[in-house]
Amino acid sequence: MPVAIWKARDGTIPFFDDPTFTIELMKWNREPDTTFDSIYNRVLRGEISKEDIEIAITLARAKVLTEKQLRYLYRNVFPQAHKLATRLRYLQRIGWYEGWRFESQFNGREHVWSIGIAAKNYLGYGLGMEVPDPIRITQTIRNCLPFCAINELRIRLVEKGVLQPDGFMWYPPLAPNYDSPMALMSIQTPLGKMVMYVERLQQDKKPARFMERKIKQYLLTAQEHGALFNPVPNSMDPILVWSCGTEEAIREIVGVQKRFPSEIMQLFVVDEFMDNLRGAWRVAVRGEGPGDVKIKPFDMDFL
Repeated sequence: MPVAIWKARDGTIPFFDDPTFTIELMKWNREPDTTFDSIYNRVLRGEISKEDIEIAITLARAKVLTEKQLRYLYRNVFPQAHKLATRLRYLQRIGWYEGWRFESQFNGREHVWSIGIAAKNYLGYGLGMEVPDPIRITQTIRNCLPFCAINELRIRLVEKGVLQPDGFMWYPPLAPNYDSPMALMSIQTPLGKMVMYVERLQQDKKPARFMERKIKQYLLTAQEHGALFNPVPNSMDPILVWSCGTEEAIREIVGVQKRFPSEIMQLFVVDEFMDNLRGAWRVAVRGEGPGDVKIKPFDMDFL
């Protein structure tokens, strides 16, 4: 656990950037279905419904989602939240979903979900989808909250009508021999399409060093192309968006950077202000002295 935990203005720790969670994998009640025939027969018998398949597809595309996010996305299908919760837990026990209990003194208990072995086999072999590996997710679940954070931004942009399904990609290629950005979002603005490369800063994952390394890569690609490489035709020059938990995180991370360049446009989108998406964006200006950082709101007025 870090010596100091970055908190929001009200003293809370945003869920997606809480480094104090204990995590418990929810157990199967027996060996899960692993053969395609057994899974397909469950579908034919109606034991796995169309809605169950749709939720599995959503989880496959999102990698992981919190139960709260699933309740929001399927609020019209399951108006009573406890019915969705019951369904998730029933199918988790036969390996259709995987679930974890996240719990901390700051955020209480929340459940996080991904596809299970059974859904992977059905979606992969039956529908020909490219799907995440549930075993890999289980092995790295402590590192999966950044996916939930990016999915939260994604959900809210879709809700605003500015992000279409084909406007999102996990780990898009940036340039040969460079690490891929975590996500790419192509959103519609009154001035045309805006491409955002999105990276996540987690306080328990050496965020200052991560930012320094990533900025070097983005600067090199910008120097090669005159701007950040743009994979979307007829769109504005891409911008770099840092997703993070709090304003305090911005001040601490940017404050120790040797260089925070202005050659590329950089914005922060902050969890603690996400209830008002338009007001969740910040610009950081690095001053001359150590730790000298000015943070200003950036009004995304089209949101």
